[in-house]
Amino acid sequence: MKKFVISARPKQILKNFVIFIPLIFTLDQWSINELSSILANSFLCFLALSSASIIGYQANDLIDKKFDKKHPSKKLRPIANNEISNREIFIFITIFLILGIIFSLIVNFYILILFFSYITLSFLYSYQLKNLIILDSISITIFYIIRMIAGAYSITLSISIWLYILTFLSTLFIILIKRISESKSGDFRNKNIVSFYKEISNSKVVTLLLINIFSYSIYSISEILSLERNIIFGLTIIFFSMGIIRYFAVTKNSTLGESPESIILSDKIIQFSVFLYVISVFISEIF
Repeated sequence: MKKFVISARPKQILKNFVIFIPLIFTLDQWSINELSSILANSFLCFLALSSASIIGYQANDLIDKKFDKKHPSKKLRPIANNEISNREIFIFITIFLILGIIFSLIVNFYILILFFSYITLSFLYSYQLKNLIILDSISITIFYIIRMIAGAYSITLSISIWLYILTFLSTLFIILIKRISESKSGDFRNKNIVSFYKEISNSKVVTLLLINIFSYSIYSISEILSLERNIIFGLTIIFFSMGIIRYFAVTKNSTLGESPESIILSDKIIQFSVFLYVISVFISEIF
């Protein structure tokens, strides 16, 4: 059982919390009578997309098996070191495919479409897209956009287009740092990709960081001026900036960016900024 848990990459499930962003930003649209249904559908959507991501990880590890065997850390993955047979992988994927379909259908048909869209993109990414410069990073951002769309459709409430734009920009920032870190450790098989990301300077990463902060500031201020949020929402600019700047500081000139989830789970400052951010959003919507 342990080998299957490891192969499912439980830390990576953290990425699927993006699904709950629409839930947090639509507090003012909630109906007391529909509260239990909204929360249940959002959680079931989380389980559906988590199932899709687990399927994607198995496919990726199977496709990259011979390359992972040569990697210092990836060689320890159950599929790479032959702890899990091809038959077991097939059964494992089938189980999560069935679970994902069930979870999706309980919510609505749109989630089922997004569930299969995620899996399809996962296979395309593992087979080809991850080896194409620029498209490898853009593909990852699309995974997060799918999660965001699924989160919105699961609760059938509308969210600002700005949230999709900001998800794209912040994800691109994190993925860019991840790719640069991987290129430093020679993680990529494609030499052209290694060269491309090695040539990206910190100044370009800082530029993307500033674009994120500027874009979020515009969104926040526009929400306040349009009376969608109260003045407390302005505080989220500070906490958003604090979190993203801290992330850059932690990953600058190191290979720590290879594992974003590990940084988020271990860095107290980032965790504190996220906590304050969420609290500010709640207060700005409730009062």
